[in-house]
Amino acid sequence: MSRSTPPASRRDRRAQARYDRPVTPHRKPTRKTDQRPAWQSPVLLTSIGAVLIGAVIVVFASGILNGGSKNLVTPPTSYAGITQTDESAGAANAPVVIEIFSDFQCPACKLFVQSDLPGLLTDFVRPGLVRIESKDIDIIDRGSGTESLRLAVGAACAAEQGKYWDFHDLVFWNQGRENRGDHSDEFIARIATAAEVEMTAWSSCITRTDLAQQVATRTTEAAAAGINSTPTLRINGKALSGVPTYDQLHTLITQALASYSPSPSSSPAPSPAAS
Repeated sequence: MSRSTPPASRRDRRAQARYDRPVTPHRKPTRKTDQRPAWQSPVLLTSIGAVLIGAVIVVFASGILNGGSKNLVTPPTSYAGITQTDESAGAANAPVVIEIFSDFQCPACKLFVQSDLPGLLTDFVRPGLVRIESKDIDIIDRGSGTESLRLAVGAACAAEQGKYWDFHDLVFWNQGRENRGDHSDEFIARIATAAEVEMTAWSSCITRTDLAQQVATRTTEAAAAGINSTPTLRINGKALSGVPTYDQLHTLITQALASYSPSPSSSPAPSPAAS
């Protein structure tokens, strides 16, 4: 006689259910991290802030130093004791002649005028060792006949009154952006006024087509001679492109003086000033 199995109790059934439950691997609880959108990255936000601050500084500086400013910067360069004839500065019989081909809108030309020209005048031009011949050309306008050309014509008219270098330096020390309207007719007239030209004669002069043609011809001749960038210096005929350091310029002039052979009727070249 078989013995019937007694029904399982509730406790037994719960135990059996736990036993039959599939075993799953134990997982460590994960901690929810604070994941920000990419645009909220502290590094990105800092970079954007720096760019915005830089843009504000550039705009502010442009309003002060370029053609749109209310007050022109007065150049500190001095030409006292230096002979000025048309677009040249220095003694007519100086043993070294430096031709400077430049465009009034050229930023590198501005750098040369501000960094190299003052020392050049003091060390070499005033003692009679060097004569500078400025050759204003129009390569930034590229023949469109706008700002560079009008600035060059304005400078040529200032030269007719013996005010070329005053006009020249004022333009470069207050130079604006390239072909963006900073060098308007109004700006050029303000430069002329600051250079103390006689404005009635100057205003009549800038309308002359022959002066514009002279600038165009000089630009074409410079290109034919291989001058396709500004500034380009020719030191006794030897071309040098770009802006040299003043030490490099001093060395090149000293070498040119050393190789200078005066004619029998000429006086020996004086010694260059120490750099």
